[in-house]
Formats: sequence, C-alpha cells, structure tokens
Amino acid sequence: GPCPNMADSATKQSDSGEGSESQREEQGPSTEPGQPASAAGDDVERCAVCWMAGKEERVDMPCCGRENSTTWYCRRCIEIICETAPGGVGQCPIGCGFITIDEGGVVRRAQRQAKCMVCFQRRTIVAQDVCGACLVGQRLPLRYECERCHEIQRIPHPMWRYQNNGPAEFGHETWACHRRCADYTRWRIVPGDVCSVPVWDAPESWGQRDTWLAAVREQRLGELREAREHDRGEEESDDEDAEGYCSIM
Repeated sequence: GPCPNMADSATKQSDSGEGSESQREEQGPSTEPGQPASAAGDDVERCAVCWMAGKEERVDMPCCGRENSTTWYCRRCIEIICETAPGGVGQCPIGCGFITIDEGGVVRRAQRQAKCMVCFQRRTIVAQDVCGACLVGQRLPLRYECERCHEIQRIPHPMWRYQNNGPAEFGHETWACHRRCADYTRWRIVPGDVCSVPVWDAPESWGQRDTWLAAVREQRLGELREAREHDRGEEESDDEDAEGYCSIM
C-alpha cells in the first residue's frame, strides 16, 4: 500500500499552487508552520530549520538571504542538506535554487551549466557531466506509466518533479517511450514507487517539504545532544580526577 507520509498526496492537490520563483523571493522565506522565529521561547532569533542555532552561526544565502531578514539558516543545517544531496549540491530550504557549501562555510549557487550526458539538456552539472536531476534519477530509476500507451517503464530521471498536481497526475514534461509509442510522451509515477521519492525532492504541492526539513532538524538536534552528552561526560571525568588528586594529597 501507499506509504503513510505520501498516501494523502496521491489524491490531493495543492490549493494555492507553487507560485513563481520571483513570487517566492518577493515574499521571502517563512518559518516552519506553527513555529515562531524565536523557538527557544525568548526574543533571540534562531535558525529557521533547527530552531536552536544562534545568529553567530548564520550563513549568507546567495539565493534568498536578506541582510535584515529575521528568517535565516545556520551553517550546520545547510551542510546537512548538501551532504545528503547527490554530488553535494542541495536545495535551498524554500526551493529558490541549488546550492553548495565549502569547508569555510561559504554558500554558493550551483553554477556550472553544460549539456547533461543523460537527458541531453543544458542544465546545472553536479558530477561526471551529469545534471543534478539525472544523478538523482540514476540512483532512483523509478517506474512510470506512459500517458499514451499506459505501459510501465523505468526512467533514469526524476520525472516526479514535473507532477506538480500530485503523484496521481501526469507530469508536464516528456520522456522517450520505449514501449509502444516510440515517441516523447508524458508520465506519472507508479503508485508503488511513490514512497521511493525523496521527501526533499518531491514537488512542493505534494506537501513533503516540512517532512524533509524535519529530518534535517532531527539530525541537527541529535548532533547537539551528542555534543552535550560528550561535554557532560568529560566534566564528570574531570571531577573524578580532581577528587582522586585531593585524596592523594
């Protein structure tokens, strides 16, 4: 059966639609639903993903960042997003574009444009002359139904990205049908493969962006918990050493 986090989106469409990139930039990034900018319960601004990091950990975003904005992201959250994305090229948390982050914490737009050796389109190249989309598709060659002949075919490209009206609708972009059509046709993902779509890569109208950011947040908070436990263990060890030293004296 359909997976829990995608089941509802197979039959629902977004009420508001995606909106253009210029509209998203105009509105600016928003905090998580139901979560104030100062999630710690005070007036201190926090990272809009983990809700914990202070402003000293803020990174400048080349796609959506504004100097006086109260919504921003910390270095570690952006690192997690890029580390878990193909080729180290992640998506901006509000979908403004693809980004990378270097060892110094500088965030940049992914900019290398060339002809992809898989889809043969001019796109942003992330690894081995392959665009980010096809790199994802090669790792997840999911099954799709052809709109014309209704045959099933595995496609090494994330055709789900073009199903803006939900996983039950055919996408707006075409791919070559190697079944009965011998032509470029539109596709929709097979229901049994919907669960394999990464939550960070599903169209915004599928309602999975919050799930993706929640996973990033959980990893970030887990790292913070481990750091605190490590520090606590070292403090206890230091106290024990001090007590032993005193008893010897």
